[in-house]
Amino acid sequence: MRTQTKSPPSQRKKYIAHYKPLPWQINPWRDKSRIMLLTGAAGGGKSRLAGEKIHGFMLKYPGAMGLMVRKIRQSMSNSVVLFMQKTIIAQDPRVTFRPSLFRFEYDNGSILAWGGMANQEQREHIRSIGHEGKVDVVWLEEAVQFEESDFNEILARMRGTAANWTQIILSTNPGGPEHFINKNLILGKLAKVYYSNARDNPYNPPSYLESLEMLTGIQRQRLLEGKWVQAEGVVYREFDTANIERVEPNPELTVELGVDDGYIDPRAILFIQRTPSNVIVFDEIYHSRHLAETCVEEVIQKCESYGLPKPDICIGPPEAKELQNRFRLADIPYRFKAHKIVEGIAVVRRLIRDSNGYRSLIVHPRCKNFIGELTDGYKYPEQGSRKDDENPIDKNNHAVDGFRYWAYSRAR
Repeated sequence: MRTQTKSPPSQRKKYIAHYKPLPWQINPWRDKSRIMLLTGAAGGGKSRLAGEKIHGFMLKYPGAMGLMVRKIRQSMSNSVVLFMQKTIIAQDPRVTFRPSLFRFEYDNGSILAWGGMANQEQREHIRSIGHEGKVDVVWLEEAVQFEESDFNEILARMRGTAANWTQIILSTNPGGPEHFINKNLILGKLAKVYYSNARDNPYNPPSYLESLEMLTGIQRQRLLEGKWVQAEGVVYREFDTANIERVEPNPELTVELGVDDGYIDPRAILFIQRTPSNVIVFDEIYHSRHLAETCVEEVIQKCESYGLPKPDICIGPPEAKELQNRFRLADIPYRFKAHKIVEGIAVVRRLIRDSNGYRSLIVHPRCKNFIGELTDGYKYPEQGSRKDDENPIDKNNHAVDGFRYWAYSRAR
């Protein structure tokens, strides 16, 4: 998709890379709609198009103010910013990278900044970007992570005058049908929508296409088929891709464990850290037919691999006597707080998404079993007739129960 133009001898290490859009990308590349949504299945090249377009806008319109946003600013460095720096902008001599200022500066006076909207500090940073708060073009990457209030705040900033048009570009894989993107932008027709899938991108290796074909359940419907759907009868219907984020553990924070015991059924152990505003599940152990002592050893080894101390506490079921003893021998306290299943589920739901729309729970994508149970595995007996005082089916609930034990004890 890129070619390199030779530079003068004084700039041998610099080059300007030229973008050649895929066939499906041509129309959205030319699109000047106020709101443009790039969605569909995984692997179609949505992010590549969005990155190229916002870079092209900065180059074409001198003095333009551009903004790239993900829900959590810290996740930008190793995702969007790295992608722009290494792939889109590359060695372009017209652009200077200013990481301490959270922006790229263009020779023509344009500025491409980045930020997040996870808390008040990050929101204030976003509000300070641009002359008099004016922005010309915005890219919301992994847009399903944003709440409607986030989008509205960005919408109110679109007062730039560098060109005779402004644009918000949203790129995302599908989420649940109740998400504001589906309800307002797609069904409500507030955005110009472009769909793509992995087969639209000839640069995808065959192994990637084969991996997508192996997906099942809700993830298959969203990532392979590109549908905005939710599993029927799922217990944690509030959970969405908005709760999934690549947040790595912080060595300055303590680690806690949420555990559900098992041997024939899997034993699930979740690794959890807390910040003032979030609960972060950054890894999991999910094994069948593993001895308790083996799992405790793996917990310690995993913490060491992250440069973290041993967990401060483990929360799990009261009947897991052997596992309790093994944790205590490893000098990791084991606790349990009695509660009804429906009470614990209520606590977990508030962490996933509270009544104001805030999502405290963040789950790293590597926690595949936990995510699978949240999105498609753990269900009520009779789909479509769920009652709030009804217990779910006791199946596909090992990781979610481990988190429920932890949440009721530690997060209420």
